[in-house]
Amino acid sequence: MRRGAATARWGPRYIRRMHPRMAELDDYIGQQRALLTAAVAQIAVHRHGDSPGEGRWSVVNVLEHVAIVEARIGKGLGQWIAEERAHGLARETDTSPILPLIRPERFVDRSRPIKTTAAGEPSGMITVDEAMHRLASARAAVKAAMVDGDGYALATAHRPHPALGPLNLYEWIAFVGGHMQRHAMQVREIGLALEAAGGR
Repeated sequence: MRRGAATARWGPRYIRRMHPRMAELDDYIGQQRALLTAAVAQIAVHRHGDSPGEGRWSVVNVLEHVAIVEARIGKGLGQWIAEERAHGLARETDTSPILPLIRPERFVDRSRPIKTTAAGEPSGMITVDEAMHRLASARAAVKAAMVDGDGYALATAHRPHPALGPLNLYEWIAFVGGHMQRHAMQVREIGLALEAAGGR
């Protein structure tokens, strides 16, 4: 199926037909996106560009970073899944829950710092609206890749993560959600710091 055709089918009726493992991951990502959105909403819009301290990111910096990373993962997943399918990737036969096997909380643990690569650094030159638009575009790319990989045994295909080592493609999808949750926690910390400094 062409990517465009797969993407066009994405919607409530298609989601109900998704393989249970992919539907589980899609729900997980949706939940983490809601956490990030809620964290941002707790901070006044006029403070989204304010840094809480020397060398610390603002809310818009965080959003730009998340958009950059998610866009790169969406592009990567699309390429990797296409490569694996071209080489005869098997269909998924296991319908058991995938998140307990992945343990996405390891992606969220902020006691273990993960320094972003240069490519993931925010430019600091965009607005909140631009950051949100980029986030929406990145999410669409991830969803399109998920549709293309739906029903395939993605646990058998691996690609390296610069900080976490080899991850299978289910883990890469879960990382999108874990990364958002990690930065939702950061946004909440920014809000607390701004509040302590005088207003939120």
